[in-house]
Amino acid sequence: MKKIAEAAMEMLASGVSFAQALVLESSGSTPREAGSAMLVRPDKTISGTIGGGVLEANTVNAAIKALADKRAAVAEFVLEEKGAAAIGAVCGGRAKVLIDYISADEPADMAFFEQLRRASSSNQLSHLAALIPASESLARRNICLVLPDGTLAGAEVFGPDILAQLRSGNSGYDVFTNLEQHAAYLFPVGSDGTVYIFGAGHCGEKLAHVVHTVGFETVVIDDRREFANAARLPEADDIIVPKKLDAPFDTLAFGPDSYIVIVTRGHIYDELVLRRALRTSAGYIGMIASRKKRDTIYRHLLDDGYTPDDIARVYSPIGIDISADTPEEIAVSITAELIKVRAARKRGG
Repeated sequence: MKKIAEAAMEMLASGVSFAQALVLESSGSTPREAGSAMLVRPDKTISGTIGGGVLEANTVNAAIKALADKRAAVAEFVLEEKGAAAIGAVCGGRAKVLIDYISADEPADMAFFEQLRRASSSNQLSHLAALIPASESLARRNICLVLPDGTLAGAEVFGPDILAQLRSGNSGYDVFTNLEQHAAYLFPVGSDGTVYIFGAGHCGEKLAHVVHTVGFETVVIDDRREFANAARLPEADDIIVPKKLDAPFDTLAFGPDSYIVIVTRGHIYDELVLRRALRTSAGYIGMIASRKKRDTIYRHLLDDGYTPDDIARVYSPIGIDISADTPEEIAVSITAELIKVRAARKRGG
């Protein structure tokens, strides 16, 4: 969302109005998940993506109409070849997309996107909220930010009644669960900790998707470019392809809000990364391993001067025990453990 905010600010500074498309709902085989966003300029060029293909092409056309009308719209697309609402796709699935009109003549829009940019770079979690009225007309812009303390940014586009209702809540989530006349959609913005995934194989790929949805900044590290690339890892905030798998420890700072997950392609690489990880102050270090492999690695470390206290920092076997088997289930298990550790850190435990 940071790149979206920066592109929006650049256009507004140049006096260019544009449309912002935000996927509110997706089901089936849609190209991108809910919360994906892109900006559409009057010349049909875009910043960001909602997945390409016919969904994106149809969204661009709807955005151009919104620009011409200077008003927002909600578009629903059926990714099938037949049917009244079908758009000629064969993958199946449905998507609901909010298209907002962003005016270069409204100073409040520049302030909103500046706040969105700051929130996207923060290590505290905010939420982008889209409010869709049940009966009345859409506002020109239908999104605002719920900041970590529950206050709102960019909500001035809504009417007095909805503003009063929003301001009456005790927290961001309470506010939006109490809305009666609007459907509310919340999407995480910013980072509530950074997960560094060493290994972009099947487990690393699935994990990058899951941890992104619960508010972690996600960095995937693998020395194989055929695995570590944006096509396979569209939700990753950053992808690093080093010459050696442990090279990022020479340039990155890993602190208490860093979560290191080791899911490389073999125990040699696991041990290589673990040795370096234990020399950091990362708040979490987890390594996927059988107990036999784990114990072998631990013996090597103890023989080389690592201490039992060092070993005690490692979560291995990794993840909450839910009898996970598939990469998807393992990703859920690991993410659950990350959430648990993060919650304990927040409580000071």
